Amino acid sequence: MTYKTRFAPSPTGYLHLGSARTTLFTVLFSKTNEGTWFIRIEDTDQNRLIPDAFVNLMSVLEDLGLVADEGVTLERRGEFDSFYSLYQDGDYGPYIQSQRKGIHQQHAQKLLDRGLAYWDFLSSEERSTLQELKQATKQPINYYKNNLEKCGSQITSLSVADALQDSRKPALRFRLQRDTKLVTNDLLMGSSEFDLNLEEDPIFLKSDGFPSYHLAHLVDDHLMQTTHVIRGQEWYPSLPLHTQMYIDYWGAALNYIHLPYILGEQGNKKMSKRDGNVNIQDYLDQGYLPEAIINYLAFLGWNPGTEKELYLDVTNFRN
Repeated sequence: MTYKTRFAPSPTGYLHLGSARTTLFTVLFSKTNEGTWFIRIEDTDQNRLIPDAFVNLMSVLEDLGLVADEGVTLERRGEFDSFYSLYQDGDYGPYIQSQRKGIHQQHAQKLLDRGLAYWDFLSSEERSTLQELKQATKQPINYYKNNLEKCGSQITSLSVADALQDSRKPALRFRLQRDTKLVTNDLLMGSSEFDLNLEEDPIFLKSDGFPSYHLAHLVDDHLMQTTHVIRGQEWYPSLPLHTQMYIDYWGAALNYIHLPYILGEQGNKKMSKRDGNVNIQDYLDQGYLPEAIINYLAFLGWNPGTEKELYLDVTNFRN
């Protein structure tokens, strides 16, 4: 297997200490397996977009010595993007998700054609009523059943092009909820069993035509030939969805590794701003050496089992 990992941040803020640790692990995993590491911008949530934030984030990565083999980069190679003031280099672009909107919609239509997705026509008031019922009954919402009762076969027969012009502004949901128990495998945490009846069908395509993270992840990681998704443990509840959607659409599951939380000072919850500064840029501004920051991040959450404490060059982690 040729290993390929990625860092796929949203341009909404600074490089958080936890995100930096996850990023470093994706780099180390690809390097120690003689693979490829790439960077993709996940900017489909247009309401939270801060264009300058991504350039600043990329600058911090480069200061730490983390330069991607492929994807978006500050280096003058590939195609220049004037909106983000960076370059895209590689064979699987665009690496900016908002520029892949047409690709996502094409795959949304294929999901509909294969009976794997349906349109949600419920109003905000109807969804609120269902949420109240969920609170009372402690049972997940069956969006497919409720939409079928409201709109009949139209929930699957309407094309993407027509739905995006529809005044009711429907959203496309993936049909996950079913009478099935799924066994998933995390390469770090092991196997777990999930009852898909207890899951709810997630939104894949929003009414504005942009994909949710779930659809973009399904399409882009496959087309960009990602072999391993390494991410924080907060994404672990999404593992049954992402495993099943990959099996349903591509025929095989992707490899996942969920890293443990970095705990706060009290040791009983995930680290937050209350536990101190979590902005990597601030540490660089205070004069901390990039090598020292890398070394610190590399030891968060594990121990190599030796007396060695300094790994100043990330390439030495393969030793």
